[in-house]
Amino acid sequence: MQAEIQNPNIERRWTTGAWLTLLAATLFILLNVVQILYRLTIPSFGWVTSDPDTGDIKTAFQMIENAVGASSLLEPGDAVIGIEGIPVEEIVSQILTNPVQFANWQVGENVQLQITRDGKQIQFENQLVHWTPRAWLLTNFGRSEKIFDWLVTLVFFGICTFTFFNRPGNLAARFLFAFGIANLSITLGDSIYDYMGLYFNLPAAFAKTFFSNIVFAYLLAPSFMGFSLSFPHPKNLVRRQPLWLLVPFLVGSVTVVLLILAPEYAQIGFLLTFGMLLLGVFSLIHSGITMRDAISRAQLRWAIGGVILGVALFLLNSLSILPSPYREIVISIAGLGFPIIALSLALAIFRYRLFDIDVIVRKTLQYALLTGLLALVYFGSVLLLQNLVETITGEQSPFVIVISTLAIAALFNPLRHTLQDFIDRRFYRKKYNAEQALDQFASTARDEVDLSNLTAALIGVVEKTIQPEHVAIWLMESQDSYQKGPIPRDER
Repeated sequence: MQAEIQNPNIERRWTTGAWLTLLAATLFILLNVVQILYRLTIPSFGWVTSDPDTGDIKTAFQMIENAVGASSLLEPGDAVIGIEGIPVEEIVSQILTNPVQFANWQVGENVQLQITRDGKQIQFENQLVHWTPRAWLLTNFGRSEKIFDWLVTLVFFGICTFTFFNRPGNLAARFLFAFGIANLSITLGDSIYDYMGLYFNLPAAFAKTFFSNIVFAYLLAPSFMGFSLSFPHPKNLVRRQPLWLLVPFLVGSVTVVLLILAPEYAQIGFLLTFGMLLLGVFSLIHSGITMRDAISRAQLRWAIGGVILGVALFLLNSLSILPSPYREIVISIAGLGFPIIALSLALAIFRYRLFDIDVIVRKTLQYALLTGLLALVYFGSVLLLQNLVETITGEQSPFVIVISTLAIAALFNPLRHTLQDFIDRRFYRKKYNAEQALDQFASTARDEVDLSNLTAALIGVVEKTIQPEHVAIWLMESQDSYQKGPIPRDER
């Protein structure tokens, strides 16, 4: 199996497993589209509402925007606390056990609402409408933040799909494709922002829950775990028994069962899901430690580096408490996490310019440290000089900024070379030693005139930098003949 994974010609073949993967992905996307179309037919108030899973259940349905544009007594900021005299917390809590039904819950009928507006409770009737395709387009592509979210999702899905279609015979590429399908499914499942209508239609509620919540446990996490077990080569356990690749999906099914049959214990299933994601990261790290060939190690550096960077960006979502507009900027940056993961994994699978990762890491370290140090010097010098000038003259001077800027310009190149030398010595010792040896040989070649001494110096450089088992030198005697052969060690 290892030889098969290494051979690009075999990786490009459409095997039975590749066709089955494509068929399952196509059916899954079609079913997701069907559930979106079905949710367009259920009764709705036509408003974008807050998600009851993310807020206070007593004011779960807060009106945000009239997406359909139908005549309504509702206003942005209104929070629905009851429908036809039934509190919303009772409606939400009984969705899976005993869903609330109203005889007049049909398109065109009026339904009595109890809302809070500016701290006051108000009651009135509001007509039920359809959530229209136009409303879907406006709420998904009518705002810049939603367009950005869709762009990130489509880029992520596009990278995964491109990788799969170019390497259908690669097991890791199939799992990456499943990872992209899961992310697209979650975005599609959450693309209708009418959460109120779901609680009066059990099929729609289940479809939304399945395609935007259960998929996270049943497809996204297991596919990442499967990728880590099969990249860059299947682990020995998987080679001996490929059925081990089904174990992550069986674990994911525990979440599905708990969510349907025992929702009060569903948290256990989602903990298992996060556990699989962590195990996937550890599996990649384990492969990086145990796999010795240069290509595999370069592939793993791309994969592990991309996953770490992507997860780090994704964790920026925890800073959503920041005030606007910093919150929007941070969340947008966090959204780039998954595409970066997909791009790094795709490059690793394609084995495209693998060893450039060392250059990227080296330059990233160099310029990150350089930027931090220059910023520290700049702001430090501005503060110190401004305080000094203000102490002497009693007022601030714009020349301090000019002087600090000139100092930064003068420090840039010396500091860059110093940092590069430090990083090479600390993290790229072999490369640093090779450069030192070549510089030393160049100096010797400029001053040495004896051929035997120059040859010995050349052999020493080759042995020190490349470390070959044998060394051979061809010396030109004339235009038509060459002296050829290895030089014995005792003659050097």
